[in-house]
Amino acid sequence: MWRASATVPASAAVTPRATARARRGVSLLEAIAALAIVGATSAGILATTGAGVRAAERARRAHEAAALAEETLSRIALAPDEALRVLPDSLGTGEYPAPFDEYAWRVDVQPDAQLPGLFSVLVTVQWDGGTQSITTALYRRPAVRPALSPRTAP
Repeated sequence: MWRASATVPASAAVTPRATARARRGVSLLEAIAALAIVGATSAGILATTGAGVRAAERARRAHEAAALAEETLSRIALAPDEALRVLPDSLGTGEYPAPFDEYAWRVDVQPDAQLPGLFSVLVTVQWDGGTQSITTALYRRPAVRPALSPRTAP
């Protein structure tokens, strides 16, 4: 039987120095590169998480402000006719009590020039860093004056 024998070149022979290099582990450059990758990934994740938290906070503030504006609009809707024509200071501007004391409101009421009894109402709620406004129309039936009837002679 014919048997092939392979000869190993001297340059490929396993030496004690090559074995020690393979057992040494990760080089300093590889460790620094791995830390840089982990750091960049962590920074990206933290930035994304921070943006999500800020967006949730803005949404919470806008939701609270919209609810407060609706509440203020309800008070304006219950006001008597005279209060809509000349808005008292207590309905025109103010601040909300705790726990909403960081919010303030302003109301602007304008009568419609063409339709008597129709009022345009703008409620604006403000806080540090934002504003929320709602607009609506309120109708109050104008006062009806009785017509003068001609008097008949007795």
